[in-house]
Amino acid sequence: MNSSSRSIDYKKLFQSLSAAYIVFDVNDPTFTILEENEAHASIAMSKRSEAIGKPLLDVFPDNSKSYKETGKSDLIESLRKVIRTKKKDVMPDLHYDIPDEKGKFEQRYWSVEHHPVVGENGEVVAVYQATQDITDKRRAEKELYQTQYQLKQALSNGAIGTWSWDIVRGVVTADENLATLFGIDPTEARDGLEIDRFLLSIHKEDREKVSQEIGEALKNRENYESEYRTIMKDGTSRWVIARGRVDLDESGKPVSFPGVAVDITERKNAENNLSFLTKASSQFSASLDYRQTLSSIAGMVVPHLADWCTVDLLRDDGSIELVAIAHRDPEKVKWAQNLRTQQGPLKLSQPGGIQQVIKTGEPMFEPVITDAMLVAGAKDKTELELLRSLGFSSVIMVPMKIDHRTIGVITLVSTDAHGRFTSIDLETATGLGNRAALAVYNANLYQTAQQELEEREWLQEQLETANNILESRVKERTEQLQATNFGLEEEIVKRQKAETVLQNYSEDLARSNQELQDFAYVASHDLQEPLRKIQAFGDLLENEYKEQLGEGMEYLSRMRNAASRMSVLIEDLLSFSRVTTRAKEPVAVNLNVIASEVVGDLETKIDSTDGTVDLQSLPTVMADPTHMRQLLQNLIGNALKFHRSDVAPVVKVYADPVHSVDQQYTMYVSDNGIGFDEKYLDRIFAVFQRLHGRESYDGTGIGLAVCRKIVERYGGTITATSQKGEGSTFIIKLPVSKQKEQNK
Repeated sequence: MNSSSRSIDYKKLFQSLSAAYIVFDVNDPTFTILEENEAHASIAMSKRSEAIGKPLLDVFPDNSKSYKETGKSDLIESLRKVIRTKKKDVMPDLHYDIPDEKGKFEQRYWSVEHHPVVGENGEVVAVYQATQDITDKRRAEKELYQTQYQLKQALSNGAIGTWSWDIVRGVVTADENLATLFGIDPTEARDGLEIDRFLLSIHKEDREKVSQEIGEALKNRENYESEYRTIMKDGTSRWVIARGRVDLDESGKPVSFPGVAVDITERKNAENNLSFLTKASSQFSASLDYRQTLSSIAGMVVPHLADWCTVDLLRDDGSIELVAIAHRDPEKVKWAQNLRTQQGPLKLSQPGGIQQVIKTGEPMFEPVITDAMLVAGAKDKTELELLRSLGFSSVIMVPMKIDHRTIGVITLVSTDAHGRFTSIDLETATGLGNRAALAVYNANLYQTAQQELEEREWLQEQLETANNILESRVKERTEQLQATNFGLEEEIVKRQKAETVLQNYSEDLARSNQELQDFAYVASHDLQEPLRKIQAFGDLLENEYKEQLGEGMEYLSRMRNAASRMSVLIEDLLSFSRVTTRAKEPVAVNLNVIASEVVGDLETKIDSTDGTVDLQSLPTVMADPTHMRQLLQNLIGNALKFHRSDVAPVVKVYADPVHSVDQQYTMYVSDNGIGFDEKYLDRIFAVFQRLHGRESYDGTGIGLAVCRKIVERYGGTITATSQKGEGSTFIIKLPVSKQKEQNK
């Protein structure tokens, strides 16, 4: 056979290989992709036409944690090593995520070998990569590990051990499960040991009781049952319930004592955790200082539930503050605080377990902490060795939520000495998080109430001071008039009467202002406070007793909706009262800017109704910007709200030039909505007056009353023209002269 008949198309051969290969140029740091076979393109979810000729990291971006932190890619470093040493480099367990068709990164694991391609001059001219996708293998290994762990846990949690005591020989034999519970070598237990060896493995606080119960069973020839704790090899204790019987020979003499022991540790733990939540609830109500309360709770958690407990709260600026920490070893509390300090302040924008729980509002439960997790979580080798030395076995992170908003996280850490967390511990921690959130909420309510009370007292002091100054001035003025002319008694009497009227007016004014302030305080606090509690406890009922409530959830929903409507009504009343009680000094207000901002605020309503708002040139007026925003917000919002069901709303806002004679601004807000009968014109500007039922259009009937009060405050008028079914036009007039007087 000649050489021509044996020629091989190596390019086709390369493409037909079932193994995945890709070839890189040695142009560091670009490492251009020279060739890729179809097998590699398939597992890498790439297209050869889009990969060949492109830089490696452009086609396969490195989004690993180490690359983000150091800027070094493990894949690139392996290529450099091959070029430098001219020897292959193996990466048997490479975690390298690849983007899918939509650009979303998919978690993948690879086994990679890099081989040098050496040219005639002995230099490396290219590097080819043999690639194997081991993602399914890694996932299977993880699932297998989890399954094995769960099986082991199931066997351990439901362990039943058997024993037989040969009373005549004085030897107790036991199976492997019982030997494990008593911390005894299974071989020795199978061969037989004296009963004292088993009694020594019973918790010292229970040992005497068990000995007495065994003695009574032998004495009375009756069945035996006892509940006690055993000590295992690792020093941890387990609860067991032991049952046995006394076997007699023909003469009635005890000869054997067989029995079984069942591990009931989980049941006991569940009972203790219910008890724990009860104690924690009483602790939450013991203080209104939430920091002190959370610190006390962390101290209760350790060592009852965990070896290490931290409580973190989310701050308004997005940072996460450590507010409480407890450790089984008191000397390690400061060490734990230093560890958090070394890690740096946590930010919500950063990755991490605590940040994830805050973002999702869902608990995080890792029943088994593997060494791979420690490797992934450590910043460097020093921190990895530290984490390994701590002996972490399980972690639970639960959210603290108020009104479906996560305000913080409680973290529980267990070590090998304590054992691994179970689903029961997760339920207990979740209940603890709910109660802790409620404690923080109540503490904040109390703090807000205290601040409002202090502000009220300060305002009262200011009012008393003002009254004293006024009385002093009145008295001083009266004395001056008397000293000037004693003969003008009639004039003095008249002035005294005028001053008395002024004094009464001042007192009436002060009383009126005080009543308005009291009303605002009651509306904003005393009326809102019960509503907030109704909503808070309604949320708690839904979160914790949703399944038990059943049809009662409908009543709970109606109660919360009613509370929400009452809250809106109170806020509208406050808006109405604040027009005069909280007015600011008038400034130049460009209504074009205000109107544009209002339209932006109403963007959702405009989009939902497919509406249009046409803003034309508006004047600049002297007023409180908040008042002008309320005015336009209510008028434009009403125009969008009261639209015809079959016609998209069109709203126009425009103004006339300043009238040369009247010297006043005239503005218009017109719409193509449902309109109204003009005989109800006066009614629509009154408080709580509505022309339509709440089932047709929401609202409290206060909006237009607020508009009229604002306009009249600046010496203006507001009216409307309308025809039922053909829209409405609201007309606002503000006199220029009155506005200047307001500015004075």
